[in-house]
Amino acid sequence: MNYKNALLPLCFLSTGALAASNYASVELTHLEPTKTESTWLREKQFMPRYPVELAMKGIAGCGIFKVIVDERGSTESIDLISSVPEKVIFKPVTKVIKDWDWMLADGKSPIREEKLLRLDFCMGGSTEEESISMCKQQAATECE
Repeated sequence: MNYKNALLPLCFLSTGALAASNYASVELTHLEPTKTESTWLREKQFMPRYPVELAMKGIAGCGIFKVIVDERGSTESIDLISSVPEKVIFKPVTKVIKDWDWMLADGKSPIREEKLLRLDFCMGGSTEEESISMCKQQAATECE
């Protein structure tokens, strides 16, 4: 057996150990309209996933996005309003938002809606709960 084959299991073990101690969270905030005022809501109401490109580089931050949902419930456009770090999160977050399916909120008529959404991407904490708590605190600060 050559040394490369011997190192391969060790690499998997060490990355698994690192991954177990790293926590990442995402916090979504509906700025305008608020979630209760929205015409269009995300079909699946779970937290968005942390973009792989950001997680692999250890990038945390926030972004405010203008998302336009057309009268058919399709994402028409996504624009970055502000972000920290500047412009780094636009491309990976745009991929996440484009995957969202929109459904009409109860009692609403289908109209074109402009949304202002904030996404916070947080890394750290010794437990998942601590990471979520840290992300909620981050979401309460400025994203400029």
